[in-house]
Amino acid sequence: MSKAPLFDTIVCLPITEWAGLPHNSRHLMNEAERRGYRVLWVDPIGLRSARLQRKDVKKLTRRLRQFRRPFAQVSDRIWRLAPFGIPLQGTQLGTALNRRLLALQIRRALRKLGAERLLLWSYSPHLVKLREKIECDLALYYRTDDYLSAPGVNVSRLRKLESEAAALADICVAANELSLADLPASAHRRLLVRNGVDLNLFDAGSRSDDPIARVAHPRLLVIGTFERWIDLELIHSLALAHSEWSLLLGGERKIDIDTLTDLPNVTYLGQVPLAQLPALVRSCDIGLVPHRVEPFTTRMSPGKIYQYLAMGLPVLCTPFVDPAIFAGQITVAAAEPGVFAKAIEDLLHSDSAELAAARRKFAAEQSWPARFDVIEAKLARALTSE
Repeated sequence: MSKAPLFDTIVCLPITEWAGLPHNSRHLMNEAERRGYRVLWVDPIGLRSARLQRKDVKKLTRRLRQFRRPFAQVSDRIWRLAPFGIPLQGTQLGTALNRRLLALQIRRALRKLGAERLLLWSYSPHLVKLREKIECDLALYYRTDDYLSAPGVNVSRLRKLESEAAALADICVAANELSLADLPASAHRRLLVRNGVDLNLFDAGSRSDDPIARVAHPRLLVIGTFERWIDLELIHSLALAHSEWSLLLGGERKIDIDTLTDLPNVTYLGQVPLAQLPALVRSCDIGLVPHRVEPFTTRMSPGKIYQYLAMGLPVLCTPFVDPAIFAGQITVAAAEPGVFAKAIEDLLHSDSAELAAARRKFAAEQSWPARFDVIEAKLARALTSE
C-alpha cells in the first residue's frame, strides 16, 4: 500500500511555464501527483527585466489569453495558476510588489482548492519569501541552474535574494555539487538531487520506426536548447572535417545556427516533441553534449545525458562535466576538434551490446521517482524536527 502524502498541497513556483517543455519541476510535480499530492503550479513572472524581445512579446501575448482563465485544472491533481505581475522584476520595488500580488492570487487559488497542509516548493529565490504571506508547513528552495550567470539578471540584487531564500527555506536542494557548494552560508539542510530520466518514456525495450530513415549513419545527435553555451565552433569543425558523419540537431534555437545548418551533413530537426524524442535517440549512434566550459555549464545537471544512456547510446561530452558522476558510463574529451573527433571514432568502433546494456542499467537507477524519494525522505525528517 502506498503511503499517505506528507502534505495536502504543494505550491510549486517553477522557472518555466506549464505550457513549456518539461523540465525538472514538471517531472517532479508529475511524480508528486502520482503519489497523491495535489499541486498548484504557478507560472513564473520571471527573474529578469522584460526587454520586449520576440520571446517576451510571445509570452505577454500568451499571458493575455490566459487572463480569461488564469486558474485551470491541467490534470487529475494539478492546477495551473497564470498570475498577473508587473514587468519590473529586476528592481527591488518590482520584486516586492509582485510578491504581494502573487501571494494574493495564490491564497485565492488555495481557498478554491480547500488546501490545508502546504509545502512551498520554489525554484526562484525571490519567491521563497512568500512563506511569510502564505501559511505553509515547510518551504523548499531548489537551485537547478547558476542563476547569477543568466543574461539580464541584477546580480547584486539576486545575491541578496538568494541569501534570504536560503535562510528562509527549511531545505535547500541543488542539482549539481558546485551549485550546492555555491549556496549561501545561510542555507541549512542542504541536499544534492541531480536531474533524472522518465523511464516510462525512455524505454529502450520499446520499438518504433526510424524517424529519420533518410539520414545516413553514423549519426551524431545533439539535443536540447541551442543557447550561448553550445560550442557551435566545435560542431562546425567536426561537420567540416568528417563529411561521412551525419550531425543531427534537435531543439529550440535561441542563437543563430545557420553556419551549421548550411552544411550538407547537418540536419536541424527543430524542437522535437518529447513523445518523439526516444525514437530519435534510439536511431542515432552517439549522443553529444558539446557545451562550453564556463561557470554556468559546470553547474548544470543535463537531463539529456540520462536520456541518451537510458536508450543505450554512447555519450560524449566536453569537460564541463565530471564523468565520475555517471559512474564512468560517459566519455569526456577536450573541446578541441581533433581530440573530440578521435573520441567519436573510438566510440563508434568500440561500442557493443554489453556496453549499451551497462549504460541502460545505470540510467535505470536515475529515475524521477528515485529522485523524489530522496526529497521526500528529507522533507519527512524536517517535519519531525519542527
